[in-house]
Amino acid sequence: MKMYIAIREDFPDFMTPTLVAHAVLGAHIKFTERNIPEYERWLNESFKKVTVRVSRKEFDKIAQLPMVYGGREIHTCNGEITCIVVCPTEKVPNVLQFAKLWRPV
Repeated sequence: MKMYIAIREDFPDFMTPTLVAHAVLGAHIKFTERNIPEYERWLNESFKKVTVRVSRKEFDKIAQLPMVYGGREIHTCNGEITCIVVCPTEKVPNVLQFAKLWRPV
């Protein structure tokens, strides 16, 4: 099981570490409060994470998945949600499976 962290491709690279840190912490709080068995299993047994860079179209598809957390940096991209943390599950949705790994441009 892996936690997928999707960053919108138009978000500036220099702010990505801050965005991801805030989003993952927010997701942890949300997923823990909801007592999601898959999340607890991931947290205790796997703790693997994958960060991907996605287009707006892919981002919108990811936002529609169940159990996601949207993160934003209020001073960048007009404060829009630009990072989505997907709660780990056994089955990886195609939109994430084929997404490109994040790397600085």
